[in-house]
Amino acid sequence: MQPIAEQPPEDVTNLALSRGLGHLVDSRKLPNPMTRGLGMLLAAGGSIALLVLISYLAKDQDGFFWEVLHVVGLFFCFAAVFLIVASIRVFVVGAQSFHVFTNGFVHRRNGKARAYGWQDVTELKPVLQTRGEDKGKLVHYSLVPRHDKPIAIPVTIVDGRDTFLDNLMGLLQHHGIPVT
Repeated sequence: MQPIAEQPPEDVTNLALSRGLGHLVDSRKLPNPMTRGLGMLLAAGGSIALLVLISYLAKDQDGFFWEVLHVVGLFFCFAAVFLIVASIRVFVVGAQSFHVFTNGFVHRRNGKARAYGWQDVTELKPVLQTRGEDKGKLVHYSLVPRHDKPIAIPVTIVDGRDTFLDNLMGLLQHHGIPVT
């Protein structure tokens, strides 16, 4: 996921101002979930169409070529299921943006913004893959507010760095908040 650099929405700026969060340091907006989700559903539809076509062509046929075609059809079946599940996840997660200010953090999800002063944050911790070949691989960081659910912040490496997370970690460490 490539971040989209832009100024925060007016509600984020107003909320940060009302909470005394200081100046904007950095922002990250995730790609539009409607575009991504609909793209995945469109690809799933294409996989289903190819599955139907292969099923029609391979119906009542014998031979090695037709057996291979059945396996290819099975691949399209699994691809369609995966894409449908992935698109549902994209829609559930929704639109998100993250904003770092000198005295706090604002998380905006599906049009609802929440502000956290640094005194409201307990830690920033990495979340690692727990299973499979990628076990131990960094999935995202979790910003943990005192009285709210943790906020998953995706890692986006550009030119070997994630400047958004670098800025966030620097401010957290400056305010004595653990970064593990």
